[in-house]
Amino acid sequence: MTHETRNQSPPAPHSGRGISAGLSTWLAACLLLLWVSGCVHPDRQPLPAATTAQGAEQADPDGSTPPGISIPEQVEPQLDPLVDAIARLSQHGLDPEDYGLSHILSLSNDPDAQGQAARDAWRLAATHLAHGVVEPGTLQRRRLAEMAENAMLMQIDAQGGPAALATALDRLAPQHPEYIALQAELARQHAALALENDPAARATHTARIDQLRVNMERWRWLPHRLGPRYVMANIPGFDVVAVEQDIVHARHTAIFGKMNRETPAFSDSIEYIIFNPWWDVPDSIARADKLPLFRRDPGAVSRLGYKVLDRQGKAVNPADINWSEVSAASFPYRLRQAPGPANALGQVKIMFPNPHNVYLHDTSERSLFDAEQRAFSSGCIRVKDPLDLAAWLLEGTPDWDRTRIDAAVASRAETRVDLLAPVPVYVVYFTAIDDSCGGVRYLPDSYGRDEAVLAALDSPVLR
Repeated sequence: MTHETRNQSPPAPHSGRGISAGLSTWLAACLLLLWVSGCVHPDRQPLPAATTAQGAEQADPDGSTPPGISIPEQVEPQLDPLVDAIARLSQHGLDPEDYGLSHILSLSNDPDAQGQAARDAWRLAATHLAHGVVEPGTLQRRRLAEMAENAMLMQIDAQGGPAALATALDRLAPQHPEYIALQAELARQHAALALENDPAARATHTARIDQLRVNMERWRWLPHRLGPRYVMANIPGFDVVAVEQDIVHARHTAIFGKMNRETPAFSDSIEYIIFNPWWDVPDSIARADKLPLFRRDPGAVSRLGYKVLDRQGKAVNPADINWSEVSAASFPYRLRQAPGPANALGQVKIMFPNPHNVYLHDTSERSLFDAEQRAFSSGCIRVKDPLDLAAWLLEGTPDWDRTRIDAAVASRAETRVDLLAPVPVYVVYFTAIDDSCGGVRYLPDSYGRDEAVLAALDSPVLR
């Protein structure tokens, strides 16, 4: 995933706007749901008991709100439900003012004009909830509604009017449990910010709100139907999970790319598995890593099972090569590593062909899984207990139970197995994740990608 550098600073915090009674009621309800769940979060300070509008106003005398979010004034119940739905966009980390809420409210004496303005806002909001506010590849803001959402509006409006449009808008956002957990945490952080006077604590809550907004946006980039069975590899979490019917079947410790060889975020489908794989060493790794190794220790070529080929594919005897005279700039060889205990890919690699040449695989350096921050690879994803993951992926593929897998590995022969049906794989970058206990765990932004996404979300809206 490409992240664009932003040239301007985020806008200053919105000021002079209090938290409405309606929003405070929503915050209080979300908080009650969280705190009666029975989960204990020792890293959190207990929130003050007062969560009513009066308590919030007393605790937040300057009425300020976090950068990038305008807390909407209360929308009266008699107003068009579609207007109320636009106001509720703040529950998704979006600023209702980006969709013209104040202008829509100012048209209350002209129902026809207000309805048209709300429908115009619906089109863009629907696009943003369904696909994301910004394009994931360029981080450019989507400023126009997609054709699909335009057609959807006309169809829904004709069948059910404003109420149906309001319901549909909420449902266009991701319905995944992780996204819903982020929404609840967003409510908790907004309430905590409103009741906090200490500047340092307010800054912490504001940073958490921004982190949640960024990660909710990343969920909007994903397909809203991930599939009945899928694999998700989260780079900041250093893990790979196998998921079935939105329930985690297994969680695997994982290793991702070094800081100068970052693992990209992208989606694909797992198509086949290779047991006892040969490793075709990428040319960049051969020049940067293997050539210095062979210069220091020429015997490592044969000892570690490497085969040397010329650029025409003809085998070259490594004993005939003076590695100290070989230039990295004009490296004339291809390197392949045979299956075996020293093979960098270990006993299995799990393939989803892609332009990044990234895949899941075993490793011969299993002690690295013990580290807390596991950014050690050249971009591929090393997985702990990968044969267990392979067995899960091959469920339903005829004749490939765990006994057959173990026999294939024991043979030491390279063996390819095509999955009966491809399994989606999502390589993601989530720095805020559901902690499975009614809350959210915040992860270090290991590659420093959050800032660019936040800047894109806060980019000026052109009208």
